[in-house]
Amino acid sequence: MPYDSTLAPQAYAQPIPPPLPGERPSQVAPLWHTAALLTLFVLSTYVTTHRAAATAAGAVSHTPRVLRYLGSIGLEWLLLGLVLAGIYRRREFLRTAFLNRARGVLESLGMGLAVYVIGLFAIAAVGSVLYLTPLFHQRNEAVVLALAPHTPLEFVVWFALSLTAGICEELIFRGYLQQQLTALSGRPIASIIVAALLFGSVHLYEGVAAMLPLAALALVYGFVVRFYKGDLRAVIVAHTLQDFLVALLLLARPYLERYAAHP
Repeated sequence: MPYDSTLAPQAYAQPIPPPLPGERPSQVAPLWHTAALLTLFVLSTYVTTHRAAATAAGAVSHTPRVLRYLGSIGLEWLLLGLVLAGIYRRREFLRTAFLNRARGVLESLGMGLAVYVIGLFAIAAVGSVLYLTPLFHQRNEAVVLALAPHTPLEFVVWFALSLTAGICEELIFRGYLQQQLTALSGRPIASIIVAALLFGSVHLYEGVAAMLPLAALALVYGFVVRFYKGDLRAVIVAHTLQDFLVALLLLARPYLERYAAHP
């Protein structure tokens, strides 16, 4: 039979078949990259916990809050840049996180608000359990109060910081770590739990009583991202709201407590 040159291009033009149901996904980045990122988390937790202990002991930072916010914004984006630098398929990774055309922007905002409310219930549930244990008093409110904004300019920059944390931390923890752990272990539920615990651990500087509710919040975010097949927009909205509104609640709490004592 004579050679037909049209057969070769057609053979090579066949698309790569999609992974079979239940098949373990491929790694997001090299293993050494994940190990380096986890090492950074450990070092960051040590430094922030040490500084928090100094703040709780009465140490006062003379750096203006706006500069501290801007410094945190820069560090968040730097860390995200290091994460993205090690990812195999960055364009596909970001497209999955942000460009799900099945849902519009308004729908994502609505889902983000719903996830925020569900997260509040998760925080309240864990907080109620902790209230019955000695761990409830292991919180470092002095650190959080020292960071809370007071002036209009501080609130503007605080919102920028909240949005930055929503984008960067969700891309790192739910976008990168959760997928990477699933690829390495083949156990998506366990990977969601581990990623949530890692997220809570980097907030250890706020105390164990704050870390555990935040881990529960991260657990909610993890299952939402799993349900939406990697789309991060809803959890980014929820995360941003959580960080921004918590400052308002902290500032309003003394007035609310005063009103409760003397209605």
